[in-house]
Amino acid sequence: MKLYALTDNLLTPAPTFVTVDGVTYANPTQVTLRRAGIAAYTLAADPAPTPPEGKVAEPTGYEVRDGAIHRTYRYEDAPPPPPKVYDKYRLVDALMQEGVWDYVEAWLKETPNAWTRALMAPDISADEPLLAQGIAAVKQLLGWTDEKVAQVLAQAEIGGAA
Repeated sequence: MKLYALTDNLLTPAPTFVTVDGVTYANPTQVTLRRAGIAAYTLAADPAPTPPEGKVAEPTGYEVRDGAIHRTYRYEDAPPPPPKVYDKYRLVDALMQEGVWDYVEAWLKETPNAWTRALMAPDISADEPLLAQGIAAVKQLLGWTDEKVAQVLAQAEIGGAA
């Protein structure tokens, strides 16, 4: 049974040697540690709490309760999910398969700084303003629906929020 001491909300392993009344004890018990003036407890195997919807449980420290050390938590707002990320090469391939890459390439070359940014980016984030502009242009020029755009983007998705 592993024992821990709690000092100023800092969890530390209990000492493996203590001297009480001139006698040194190796691997002292909880009773021996208390005789040496050390309050030591087992660490409770509490699972992290299930936070309410839209919250996350953040560990804040420890407390002694019911003869054991328990982790304490507070609930905080969950961070927003990361934006979706698309592989540029797979996106170009999907646009080529749809037969529209030439239109997208022409739009990128006509839009200020778009071609350079497209060349430099290893991948494209869904929150990239250039992607939103490109999607709007494709929808306007080619008459694509939101569903068609989502279908093509899904072929290039590599991470981020679902």
